[in-house]
Amino acid sequence: MTAAQIPPLVGRDEEVGVIDRLLTRAGAGQGGAVVLRGPAGIGKTVLLDYAATRAGPARVLRVVGIERESDLAFAGLHELVLPITGVLHDLPVAQTDALGTVLGLPPAGEIDRFRISVQLLGLLAAVAPLLVLVDDVQWLDRPSADALLFVARRLDAEPIAMLFAVRDGFDHLGIPDVPIGGLTESAAEDLLARSATGLAPSVRRRLLAEADGNPLALLELPRSLSAGQLHGRDALPDRIPLTPLLGRLFRQPIRRLSHAARTAVLLAAADNTGDTAVVLRAAARLGLPPDALDAAETAALIRTDGGRLTFRHPLVRATVYDGATLTERRAAHTALAEALIGDDADRRVWQQAMAAIDPDEAIAAELDESAHRSTRRAAHASAAAALLRAAELSAAGPERTRRLAGAAEAAWAAGEPDKAQAAVDRALPHAEGELYARLLRLSGVIAARNGHLRDACDRLLEAARATADPPRILETLIEAAGPAFSLGDASRLGEIGERAGAVATATSRDLLIARLVQGHAKLLAGDYQPAYRLLADALAHAGHVDDPRALIWAARAASLSDSMGCGVAYANLGVDLARRRGLVGLLPLALAQQSAELIGVGDYDLAYATASEGERLATELGQGRATHLVHMATVAAVRGRVDEAYRQGEEALALAQRSGSTYHAAGARMALGHADGGAGRVAEAAERMLVVTDIDDPEFNPVIGFAAMPDAIETLLRAERGDFAMRRLTALTRWVSAAPTDARRALLARCEALLERRPPDEAFADALALGGALFPVQRARTQLLYGEWLRRRRRRQEARPHLRAAYETFSGVGAGPLAERAAVELRATGERLTPRDPAAMDRLTPQELQIATLVSQGMQNREIASVLFISPRTVEYHLRKVFAKLGIASRTDLVRGGTGVAASPSEAPRPAT
Repeated sequence: MTAAQIPPLVGRDEEVGVIDRLLTRAGAGQGGAVVLRGPAGIGKTVLLDYAATRAGPARVLRVVGIERESDLAFAGLHELVLPITGVLHDLPVAQTDALGTVLGLPPAGEIDRFRISVQLLGLLAAVAPLLVLVDDVQWLDRPSADALLFVARRLDAEPIAMLFAVRDGFDHLGIPDVPIGGLTESAAEDLLARSATGLAPSVRRRLLAEADGNPLALLELPRSLSAGQLHGRDALPDRIPLTPLLGRLFRQPIRRLSHAARTAVLLAAADNTGDTAVVLRAAARLGLPPDALDAAETAALIRTDGGRLTFRHPLVRATVYDGATLTERRAAHTALAEALIGDDADRRVWQQAMAAIDPDEAIAAELDESAHRSTRRAAHASAAAALLRAAELSAAGPERTRRLAGAAEAAWAAGEPDKAQAAVDRALPHAEGELYARLLRLSGVIAARNGHLRDACDRLLEAARATADPPRILETLIEAAGPAFSLGDASRLGEIGERAGAVATATSRDLLIARLVQGHAKLLAGDYQPAYRLLADALAHAGHVDDPRALIWAARAASLSDSMGCGVAYANLGVDLARRRGLVGLLPLALAQQSAELIGVGDYDLAYATASEGERLATELGQGRATHLVHMATVAAVRGRVDEAYRQGEEALALAQRSGSTYHAAGARMALGHADGGAGRVAEAAERMLVVTDIDDPEFNPVIGFAAMPDAIETLLRAERGDFAMRRLTALTRWVSAAPTDARRALLARCEALLERRPPDEAFADALALGGALFPVQRARTQLLYGEWLRRRRRRQEARPHLRAAYETFSGVGAGPLAERAAVELRATGERLTPRDPAAMDRLTPQELQIATLVSQGMQNREIASVLFISPRTVEYHLRKVFAKLGIASRTDLVRGGTGVAASPSEAPRPAT
């Protein structure tokens, strides 16, 4: 069905409006992407055709996913960018080497899929303005789809529009969906009237009922009927479901073809090149005449253009292939494989594999090689598919097991955990030795990322027992420590710590990891004095470590030990190393810890930006999002964005409860409690904080629980639940006595003042005297509470400086609800407040703030684009907005630090390296 055949956009005003607005925005340099989602034949392709006619000066690139190409690495991407590959030679090698490798240029060494995606964005930006149309995304090979969707989520500053068409029943693609439903009754009648004239009324009613608003059916049904049936003289067939109906409609013209023409069109359907010459060579091998395809083209089943062969509709291809016998399909694949001799090795071996039905070690070995080539191009999904097929073609034994294991690892690297686990399950019963340990470790990692934390611990600990290689044991134990800590399982974490200590070498990294795990285990067990001694011992080694995973744990330990600012410094270093080394899989974890540290120091803008990036990357990689959502909800609550905080906090809590993570559940409840407080729902806030700080609860998490005690005590007093507040003070006192620091003593003194455990003036004075050990926001909370206490006792003159200092701090960091609370108290003392303009930095979006921060650290635009996985044009676009909002003229002003960008991290002491 084409626009030339019939006016196709009947009843599609709303969808056309979406497309027109997308193209208009892209024309103005603010691109975007939309997914058209609907059943087969509903008109998605026609809407893509419409977009192509409206592209104006923009270049149009188009690709159609083909089911039998879905395992060929980057087949779709190669087809899409073929018209613009010449541009690669005009761009710097550093910006095209990875992409060039996947497109068939000389290898560029080790590459990863994010680097490919970033370079694809750069290539498309180089030929913009641009319209990219991707039909049948569900059949596009996974590496191509991942790269294109990565680009689609990063077009806000590019003159590029992307439209994807996907069938119902396939996963959400992470960009806005436009559901394409059936036509309304009046629109369906209009389209049917245009496609067929002289219909008998009863036939018209029947066709409308059969089509059920499906445009393709409305166009094709009349063609399938005889003149007698159309005019009501002959009976119509019985009703059948729509999809089989469409298949039957397409089968009829196929059956009218000669045997030679049907065989030729089967070759075209089985082909995975789209190259007419390849199909004709295969036809010649089967003894078909050179004009064997002509009849199919005359019947409008296929189209040829410039050596490319396409089907009128994807359903035509499917009908041709599915309608052939197994023998016919095998013969077609064999002929195509022979026709590809000397051409693309991957396409050739897949044709051989589709023709094979018995074990064939030669083909399996070639699939091994294909998988290796795919892995080098970071096309892990294609590598997994090749290895799975190789395993199917292998005789039972070690080679089949090895290939299944490789398929599992490739599927995991591709972000396909279900496929990876299925391959593990097939291989594990037959694996031995180190291969068994490898598979079990992978199964544990998959379980951890999917939220099955207890299963993860069991599998990872068994994997550590199954290997004799000390470095691999330690790496496996580190993986096991994460879920054990999230579960709050002190016993399990203690076992992990002991075993880590037994295999650790004398290197700083190994000692750091072992002590960190042991210290966290003691902390979860409530053995606080040895816990903090172990953490302090661990941190003594941290300055000599450049392992990002170890630095993530070190950052948390530094914060738990009240090492002023070192948590931020370790987290910053961990993120920086993960970015520069291309450790994309680790980056979400590093960003999660960085955002936690930034919240601790009160840098809420950068914390939210960091958590947002982490959440986006975690989603793209199929990793857990709970930590990022907790941090985003926390900042939203502090900022007074209550609805956002509730939405993110509730989602984080649901994810935590599903996985059994006491750590994330406690963090989510605290964020929701802050949101309740900001909304004036004090009783609800108190209930949440009671749960988080209940030391008798088996799921009590001391890391979050003790950090939450001061806020909980304050909230419980405001909710008039002093008895519960007093119990928390008792627990807090024992904790501080076991592990005293100036920061903890300052918080304890504040709580003693609130509960009048000792004279409040004296306790508040102690809290303020020790306040230098606290970050500004916590100091400001003490000043606010003391000022409130003084004002209630009519000591207004004394209250004002404390309230004023608190107000300035809260306003400066954008903590709106707390700033307003301080302002109300100040006004009650008789002080007049001049409304404070938002700080310039408060007006930056999360991405603008990230870019401004990186510029302030001396990074250039291309380097920033690389680490943030965006294009240089996007960096320039956001940087112009930063300059305008901050009232500065150049990046030099940012580098000088005059704006205060990233003040907290830069002021924090940096660990020795």
